[in-house]
Amino acid sequence: MSKNHFKNRLKNITEEVSSNEIMEAFEEIVKKKPGDPVNQFLKSIDFWGKLKRHPLVEKAIDWAGVARDCKKLDAYVKLREKIVEIMKRSIVNLKDALEARELLNKLKDDILDYLSVRYGDIEKGLRHIHAPGSVAKDEGRNLYFPREMYTQEMLYKRASKLCGSIAIGDSIGIYSDDEDLMSKLRQITIGGGFGYEFKVEPGELNINEYEVEYPYIVFLKFIFYLRERIDVEESIDRKMSLQSILEKLKYSPVSIFFMPRRRERWCTITLPRLDLFIGRWIEEDDSRKNLKSLIENIDNFAKNIIKESKKRREYEKVRNEIDLLMNNYEILCHKLIEYGIPEYYATRNMMDLILDLGIKYDVKVYLKPIELGE
Repeated sequence: MSKNHFKNRLKNITEEVSSNEIMEAFEEIVKKKPGDPVNQFLKSIDFWGKLKRHPLVEKAIDWAGVARDCKKLDAYVKLREKIVEIMKRSIVNLKDALEARELLNKLKDDILDYLSVRYGDIEKGLRHIHAPGSVAKDEGRNLYFPREMYTQEMLYKRASKLCGSIAIGDSIGIYSDDEDLMSKLRQITIGGGFGYEFKVEPGELNINEYEVEYPYIVFLKFIFYLRERIDVEESIDRKMSLQSILEKLKYSPVSIFFMPRRRERWCTITLPRLDLFIGRWIEEDDSRKNLKSLIENIDNFAKNIIKESKKRREYEKVRNEIDLLMNNYEILCHKLIEYGIPEYYATRNMMDLILDLGIKYDVKVYLKPIELGE
């Protein structure tokens, strides 16, 4: 895995600046004449936002440091000279926009090159872009084993995985080394109307706001979404593509990057193979229906409890119990996904919590579907 491969992965998740955006930004600069014209110009065209489109990559990179260091780059200096020149003559033309666009493309390329060099530094060791939750050697040398070393190729390979992942919301990314599988998944995200090939909003997968910080729950619902699309998809080619994705997921190692708001919880989860889970709980109709009933019951119950507790202004009072319910739900999903078997202790804990909360807030729940098949 080379530096150029990593750089191209970074480039693929950026967005180009149009000439119209540049013209509008120049006109605003000429009109307002700000004290820091370059910063205002970059802000007007959303230059940094177009570099930070992938939510996990945005979190992994120190963009404040990048913005500071890029001021030394030749393209940045020339861009500043161009903007100052335009401000002095107070006239903007299309040639200015085209020249500025070339400088912006050069600036972006130089920044991506700078990032490639920075995150290929073997002396630093792992950073968040390589494996969320890790720290550089100069930040936590005692966390490394004696003589633990990473080659530049290993660092670029790890960083490329995060850049190539499909983000579900702002906290979770999914990646597989199977390039054909990832290509098919990207086609599904684009074809599903999600807008990006690297990001899906949780609501599109029926993931609720209180579930987004539970990686196994999110991943389970992602698999369910793929399977249910097979039944509703009209195109034969897309049906076959979805079936191929599920088949490949059974035997392709999958990485889940988990980067919630609390940085201390950041981690990388590796799932070696999913054949037991998919074969037993996704492909088998009866088991899938039982599992779907369980998920729907938990979803509906949690929504109703949250709604009722907020109505009574007691949400903070009951929040710990809701968190405990979700933690057991996460444990159940963890066991199902990794081992293909339900965690009965976690299921029993959920039932006890559901009964207790249901009585306390007069929320009814039908418990029979919680009985999972063998």
